[in-house]
Amino acid sequence: MNKSNPQPVTAGTASAVQEDTPYAYRDLALKSRREIHILKRLVTRFVATCTGRSPLLDKKLAEFRELLHVTQDVSPLIPRLAIIERMVGQHDMTQKKAESHLSAQFHASGETLKRVPGLPAQLKRDLRDLLSQPADDQTTRTQQLVKLLQLYERAVTLQAVRPGARHSETTLEQDQIRRIADELQNLIIELDLDGEAGQRLLDIRQQLLDALSPATIIALTLESLKLILEATHAERRASQAFLAQVNDNLIAISQQNTRAYDHAHSLRQDHQRIDTLLGGTIANIERDLSAPSADATALSRSLAHALADLKALADENEALKNREQSLVEQLAHNQNQLNAVAEQTMDQRRRLGDQERKLLLDPLTRVYNRAALHDRLEHEYRLWRKYQHDFCLAVIDIDHFKEVNVQFGHLVGDKALKIIARSIYQCLRDTDFIARFGGEEFVVLLPDADETTRTDILANVSHTIRQLPLKFKNQRVSITASIGATLFSGSDTPTHVLERADQALYQAKNAGRNQIIWC
Repeated sequence: MNKSNPQPVTAGTASAVQEDTPYAYRDLALKSRREIHILKRLVTRFVATCTGRSPLLDKKLAEFRELLHVTQDVSPLIPRLAIIERMVGQHDMTQKKAESHLSAQFHASGETLKRVPGLPAQLKRDLRDLLSQPADDQTTRTQQLVKLLQLYERAVTLQAVRPGARHSETTLEQDQIRRIADELQNLIIELDLDGEAGQRLLDIRQQLLDALSPATIIALTLESLKLILEATHAERRASQAFLAQVNDNLIAISQQNTRAYDHAHSLRQDHQRIDTLLGGTIANIERDLSAPSADATALSRSLAHALADLKALADENEALKNREQSLVEQLAHNQNQLNAVAEQTMDQRRRLGDQERKLLLDPLTRVYNRAALHDRLEHEYRLWRKYQHDFCLAVIDIDHFKEVNVQFGHLVGDKALKIIARSIYQCLRDTDFIARFGGEEFVVLLPDADETTRTDILANVSHTIRQLPLKFKNQRVSITASIGATLFSGSDTPTHVLERADQALYQAKNAGRNQIIWC
């Protein structure tokens, strides 16, 4: 407004300003209270999901929940908290699967240690007691892992200092040593950890592919356990740090929104006060103009006072506009911060999604792993029980594959496994399933496949593998596969069917390999 030449204020304009502004702020306050009520319900669910992860996180969540009781306009937080809630759920699922792998590694390592000859009776009792103890939570599992590491250290020390230690290394049969090494390197492949721990585990896997002594396998197993434990702790710390950062950001935004709401409330009161003063000034002018006995001098003096009041109100109104602009800028800043938090949570969500997919894929061949096979087999088994359609399971084993590794090296063997897995996958239908069962073994599921279909598919798999153009230094590498297949029937369970298919596979191998045996 130009102060040197003020514009006249009409009664109609003042009345509109007086009526519209309070109602608008009242509606804003009602909307804010409704949204805060919804937000509190979501945060209560979020707190229940996250409680128990760490004392620091529990404290911050409690502080955030307390702040919401005094927060007014925090509506921009509602969709973001929904994203965080879903992210925490996915994180829990990933953590449970990782803990399941860790538990399997724990028992496998314990069983490996039990087969080491010459261990003292007390150490064997300690190991037996440790393996029989249940792990109800992650803290208990961590304590058990530490105890298992201590038992490994005692066993390695005893093997090193005992006079007959070198002689005892020969007591384990070579096939048992090889089987332990193969199982450990397969577990390393399934874990597929990232970072330095993942790289070191890959180095250990490469060592396990060579001929090793029992003492070396024990040492490598011990190191693998330490690396897995460190990687698990690092992942947990990273997740806790991320959640703590998100909550710190949300608390800061909540506090800023609280101040913004207080500012808006103050502006509404100032607008109401100006409207009241403006109405009074207009009423005084109207009264003076309508007074029949008013002379020109008194009227002029009255109008001058009224003009001064209007100028003062105009100045206050201009100041309110500046404050409103500051409030708009603050809200825009808060929105930018919320967008940044949302981007962080989406990045974390994508990362967790990638981890979840990796947990179900074999890192080498990129087909599904044993964990995914278990889930899919259970699903198809329930469908078979319900509809009783033909359901075929087959185990495929590459013949003499260890000789390929010995003759051409493990890198060539790994490359061949990738090509073989892709070739088997291409022979299957969209509804079929393939998983790497371990080493050079694959399992395929053929649901709802009649006799002609399943026979043709497995024959095509065998023929395709046999015709693969594998070469190394211009020398053709001949690859064949033995296949054991069976059908679900009667009161079968997935375990029974896997055992029956495995028996058929051994029959195929004993019959000369490179053939399909139905059991």
